[in-house]
Amino acid sequence: MDKHRAAVAGSSLVAFLPGVTAAQRSAVQLAALMAERVTRTDHDQGLVTDWFSHYRRQLQYYGWDALSAEQEHWPGLERPGIVNAALRRIEATAGEHYSTALGLAMTGLAESEWALLNFEQRTRERGVFQLLPCAPSKPGYVDLVLYREHCERDMLNTGFLLRSREATRVQAELVRFNTRLFDQSYRSVVEQRLEKIVRQQILSFEI
Repeated sequence: MDKHRAAVAGSSLVAFLPGVTAAQRSAVQLAALMAERVTRTDHDQGLVTDWFSHYRRQLQYYGWDALSAEQEHWPGLERPGIVNAALRRIEATAGEHYSTALGLAMTGLAESEWALLNFEQRTRERGVFQLLPCAPSKPGYVDLVLYREHCERDMLNTGFLLRSREATRVQAELVRFNTRLFDQSYRSVVEQRLEKIVRQQILSFEI
């Protein structure tokens, strides 16, 4: 029986609803990790200043197309813990089934010491809290929410997921990923470029 699944891919927590195939899960994780690495390199070299927009363009190259775009700045300085806030934002962007899947992934992450350690470390290093809940779409496609929150690094010490924090800049966008196009045109090249790091930076865990 198909079930919810989850993984850490670079600095992203990825959650998959039932119906997303193993090949599609792999495509999402590889494309997300590749786009993150290119964006981080370009940003560190001063070639770009808008991290999210550049990351989004990298994903478009691999077959991710926007369904609807939305950007929000929370006006207040107080809100509940980061998990509850993120889940509400994702539910408002795409629906309850996405937030449910991500909630399960959060629970599984908290119980997976190695995946949690890696996720917290990469989030702290990059100052970016990123979530990718994914749902099956029409054949050859996956629908997902690209959620990114810019964080002050001193707020991202161990256990930050369980604590309340000051509000930060939030961006959430519902996109559709053409996994068939990725497999046909980009998978082999991406796998070769990520060969040395993929086992360290894509970590699946039970939920």
